[in-house]
Amino acid sequence: MSQGRAPLGHTAHYDLLLSVAEQLKIPLTYIARQAELGQLTGDLGLVQVDTVHVQATAALQLLDSYLLGLQLAQEQTELPVEPVSLSAVLHDTAHRLSSFAKQYEVAVDLEIAGRYEPVMAHSRGLQAALVSLGFALTEAVAVREHEQPSKAPPRLVLVAHRTPGGIVAGFYGSGQTLQPQQWRTALRLCGRAQQPFVALAPGAGAGLFVADTVLQAMHTRLRVGRYNHQTGLAVTLQPSQQLQFV
Repeated sequence: MSQGRAPLGHTAHYDLLLSVAEQLKIPLTYIARQAELGQLTGDLGLVQVDTVHVQATAALQLLDSYLLGLQLAQEQTELPVEPVSLSAVLHDTAHRLSSFAKQYEVAVDLEIAGRYEPVMAHSRGLQAALVSLGFALTEAVAVREHEQPSKAPPRLVLVAHRTPGGIVAGFYGSGQTLQPQQWRTALRLCGRAQQPFVALAPGAGAGLFVADTVLQAMHTRLRVGRYNHQTGLAVTLQPSQQLQFV
């Protein structure tokens, strides 16, 4: 049996908090400006309510995932992992991202390459990690498209596929080439640089680091992965040896 993960050190805790705080400025600033617009004009019809709702939801998701990551990181015993339907988690993740992705004009497609047995995971933690990762990468793809327009519409693919090491779940996108060393460098710069992951994410990229923190509590990590000639960030999960889909 594996042992519980050691709690986050004070420095790592502080760096992650700085990253989250920096990231939250973006949606909160937008919401504040929309509220100010309504006050100045006296016309609430000018306020983009749908956009405010999407931004607020994204901010709350990031904060919830951050708090969950801290909670899980403080566990001194083995985490309550259980057989989890990865297909169900991925479908729910894609659904939660749909409004956010639509606002940023990014297509998020779901591709489950096969039919898989359940994976061993902390259900709420896996969901939180993938949703946080998806929000961060959707924003990253939208910003890159704005800076470097392409003929094809911006697109992310949420994928599950089997490898010799386990079942991999992650987000992949065309038009980007990521290297493992870039991700390792970003982890060291979390909370210490305005753009710790310049190769991928604009701004603080806090959703990436929050996702990794939650996954660490399940004894796994985010890593740079490749799928169908595309690169992205993914996690490897171990299939349950007890349950299989019929």
